[in-house]
Amino acid sequence: MKKLFKKESEVEKNSKKHVETVYECIDKLKELMDCFYRNDFETLNKKVAEISKLEHSADEIRRHMEIEYYEGAFLPFDREDRIVLAEEVDRVADMTEEAAYGICLSRVQFPENFKQDFSELTESVCDTVYALKNCVESLDVDLGDAIKKAHEIERKEEYSDKLERSLIKKIYEAYRNQEFDILSLIELKSIVRRLGKIVDRAENASDRVLIMVAKRRG
Repeated sequence: MKKLFKKESEVEKNSKKHVETVYECIDKLKELMDCFYRNDFETLNKKVAEISKLEHSADEIRRHMEIEYYEGAFLPFDREDRIVLAEEVDRVADMTEEAAYGICLSRVQFPENFKQDFSELTESVCDTVYALKNCVESLDVDLGDAIKKAHEIERKEEYSDKLERSLIKKIYEAYRNQEFDILSLIELKSIVRRLGKIVDRAENASDRVLIMVAKRRG
């Protein structure tokens, strides 16, 4: 029994480490966006490599957690949900890496008058993933708090959606006013979409938290 509790304690530590590593990816994305605003693609490439390394670390932690589940950590009814949650959280890092690579490959010159709009969207993405980090960490501490944080993520996702739609509309308007070419339109829109998908992945993970809480209270 002591061995089981020790194993579960190790998994909980790894779960915390996993979501913290995923949040580090987002923190690096914010730094990458600052490089993008300055059209500093040399430094931007380095940030992409740092994000990729963190994403790989998150994968390794998740795989280690899965082995621990296989070896008997937690009861079977809880084990599956924890594995799914780890996979959903991991997809946040995956999408962050994809967004970073997309910006790197596009090499599109950033239009200065869009900096505030992109900054607001990026900040919203970071806030949402930070809320997810807190939500997952609350799961083994306070179920009521985990619910509140999951609902907070839903509200943040709605706000992020509004920013995303508004920014895409502005991008199209700028293109129609011949402020930039069709390639810039496509690339800027794609970047906005990818940033929005990070938030969507975070909300998917928070939905799994709600399911887990419902099962435990049942």
